[in-house]
Amino acid sequence: MYDDDFGGPYVPPERTRAARMFPARSRASGRGFVIAKPRASAALRQLIFESHLERKCLLVLLSQQSVVDIWDQPPHIIYRNRGGKSAFHTFDFLVTLEDGNKIAIAVKPGALVERYRFDREIALIKAQTAKQFADDVLLVTENSFSAAEVRNAELLHMFRQAEDAEADAAVQQILRGMNCDTSLGQVVTATGLQGRAFRAAFKAIFDGIVLTDLSLPVTEASMLSMPEVR
Repeated sequence: MYDDDFGGPYVPPERTRAARMFPARSRASGRGFVIAKPRASAALRQLIFESHLERKCLLVLLSQQSVVDIWDQPPHIIYRNRGGKSAFHTFDFLVTLEDGNKIAIAVKPGALVERYRFDREIALIKAQTAKQFADDVLLVTENSFSAAEVRNAELLHMFRQAEDAEADAAVQQILRGMNCDTSLGQVVTATGLQGRAFRAAFKAIFDGIVLTDLSLPVTEASMLSMPEVR
């Protein structure tokens, strides 16, 4: 079946690559998936998460220009725990960066990290993780990213769901003509495309076409500057 809005047949997203699946429902956590296309992927793919915190982490990772691939629930690794016994651990995400390095990420609420001293456990796991699997291991809690980072990542994920080549081209033409710092709102006004231009400019920031302070929520008041030419 063809859809005029999309210009071709509907192509379903690829299934998750997760090596470990969990029950779809749980009273204790918010489980689900997002549909996204990491830079290394040729098509949209399901990426699963087991909690609201994991979802936030996943969206922040997808917003990072240095991240080219994300493997959700990669194959488990075997290690010796504090008692000297053989155990296994499944990381929540295995991230591949632009420079080729791989980062294994464990996502845990800060309160559970403190209660069960999971930082000690993850240190043991990190020491025993083979370089062939990951170059580094990272423990992520709710304190690992700010509310602004999460808010920006949420909006970026939503804006990326629909392509708008006309708005993208119009915004990039304005950006290329910038000779001084300009607000995002001024770029939107110059195109006359209103919300479409806001979404296009928002995406341009995270594509590295233009810069702004990402420690703050991106709004029409955000000041934009062009990257320095090296």
